[in-house]
Amino acid sequence: MIYVAFAPFGIFGVEDDKIKNFEDIKFKKLIKKDEIVDYLLKIRTNPLKILEELRNEWGDVKLEILSSEPFNIGIFLRDNLFNIGKELGYFKDYDDFKSKMHNWNLELTKKLIKIYSERRDKIIIQVSEAISDLDKVLNLLSERLREWYSLYFPELDDLVENHDVYVKLVSELKERKNFDKEILKNYIPEKLAKKVEKSAKESMGAEFESYDLDVVSNFSKDIAHLYQIRKELYNYLDKLMSEEAPNLKKLAGTTLGAKLICLAGGLEKLSKMPASTIQVLGAEKALFAHLRKGTPSPKHGVIYNHPLIYNSPKWQRGKIARALACKLAIAARADFDKDYIADELYEKLMKRVEEIKRKYPKPPKKKKKKESKKIKKKFKKKKKDKKKKGKK
Repeated sequence: MIYVAFAPFGIFGVEDDKIKNFEDIKFKKLIKKDEIVDYLLKIRTNPLKILEELRNEWGDVKLEILSSEPFNIGIFLRDNLFNIGKELGYFKDYDDFKSKMHNWNLELTKKLIKIYSERRDKIIIQVSEAISDLDKVLNLLSERLREWYSLYFPELDDLVENHDVYVKLVSELKERKNFDKEILKNYIPEKLAKKVEKSAKESMGAEFESYDLDVVSNFSKDIAHLYQIRKELYNYLDKLMSEEAPNLKKLAGTTLGAKLICLAGGLEKLSKMPASTIQVLGAEKALFAHLRKGTPSPKHGVIYNHPLIYNSPKWQRGKIARALACKLAIAARADFDKDYIADELYEKLMKRVEEIKRKYPKPPKKKKKKESKKIKKKFKKKKKDKKKKGKK
């Protein structure tokens, strides 16, 4: 076995990790001065590729960077870095050593930041967060518009629940007299259009001046424009998810898949998470409350928004969430490795969900009240004992 450690200017290996002086190093691979930064970048980003190359050249190799404990060769190199570098002709003196080490690290950091910034999953995070922020603003502004326009046409607020449709109606029709059935059919179903037309004619709302309606209409047009921006951002996010995380998109959908990447801090971090962590992403407060205070543990976090979970009975949700989280963990790893296996994963997930629904069609029997009463009595006794000790 050859134990290998890295220096900024080369790769060095010894057999059986035994070393006393520089002459004991039998395996050396020196790097050209103008290639050192690229070589350091390769170590940071793709050590497995270096491992493959060394195995082809040197045989059975073990890298310090992939080990949990330092090697003797690595400790020796770090302790004698300046002297070894000077002997090999990389440094003239100690000042030259400090200057070159500083420059190499600075260039490496710049390249790492550039690579980090160019990752498409970082764009997914920003777009997803922008949509989330827009949703909050749109809900707030839409509610304000409803309260404002309800002074003029209060019946419309109850009849049209969708904010987007409500905003379009106000911005484009403006006055009650324009709420005609034939025009309304372009925005809402025919039955509802009839009700809105009738309500507009019989409305008990106040009469607005034309300039009052103009201001309300302009306000609603601005909100409608924000809805259009949100739609464009969603289409862009959908495209990004298709390119970067097709497996996640297939299993979780565009919005939920992007949200998971956001909560994890990136696709790479999500791919390294166990299924149990993915299952409770977004439910950190409930999880910490469970760990500290003994409250019931959360069965799911943000993945509750998946239709398979929120459309299922309560007693099945935990099991379905566990099954979904397992498949999402595999999907994230496959996306990071650029491997499309979504169809196979989706088929297995649906089989598991059907199995859960078949095995647990009815809720489990509740625990006997006597047992819960006994537990409560124990807790009360403990509290009393603590109070007595405190008084003493």
